[in-house]
Amino acid sequence: MSSVAKIESHAVGAWPSTYAEQAGGWLLRHTPGVGKRRNNSALPPPGAVAGIDAAEDFYRERDMPVIVQVSPAEEHVALDRALAERGYRHDAPTLVLAASAGDVMRRVPEVEIAFGLTPAWRAAYGNEAVSEHVLDRIGLTTGFASIVVDSRIAALGLFVADDGIGGVFCMATDPPYRRRGLAEAILRAGAAWSADQGAESLYLQVEEENEAARKLYAKVGFAHSHSYHYRVRR
Repeated sequence: MSSVAKIESHAVGAWPSTYAEQAGGWLLRHTPGVGKRRNNSALPPPGAVAGIDAAEDFYRERDMPVIVQVSPAEEHVALDRALAERGYRHDAPTLVLAASAGDVMRRVPEVEIAFGLTPAWRAAYGNEAVSEHVLDRIGLTTGFASIVVDSRIAALGLFVADDGIGGVFCMATDPPYRRRGLAEAILRAGAAWSADQGAESLYLQVEEENEAARKLYAKVGFAHSHSYHYRVRR
């Protein structure tokens, strides 16, 4: 399995949907109450062009917009063209970045960080629907990292490890505590935690327009792996 395919496979399990079914090789996902595109989109198999009709039926039966995660975009040029011709709009171009855990650890000084999915972590994350319908359903090994400043969680992140690879999710820093290196510290601690779980490779997803986050991730060793975007039709 290629590194790109391994990342894509890992991401499906690391960020689960409540309902997921296969149709013609497509993964059709739906999570009631959660508005995130990933939880409510169709993921095509490699090289797919056929199968769009089944995806459309799945979402229309649920009175939902039809969303296709065109991922990896580099391997789905024909599908992307077909969706555009059917009137699907282009949405949320996203970069998938990868790094070695060891490289991240070498670039960032070690800081003591707490791990654990606590009520305080959930409150700081703030998305109750995702907390209930996604985070509580992750079946892989999870590390919920946080940094406490002034008796409150100032920065947090989620690391999900399995089969030698670790995914980075939910990275957030409370605005008053930005530009203090807290996000770098979270990434460094998460890299060490992931390595302890046998996950020497890391990946994360960042929207293309988020230049500040992209600079941060490049600084600690993340580089481009592949990209994806969504195609949406109501």
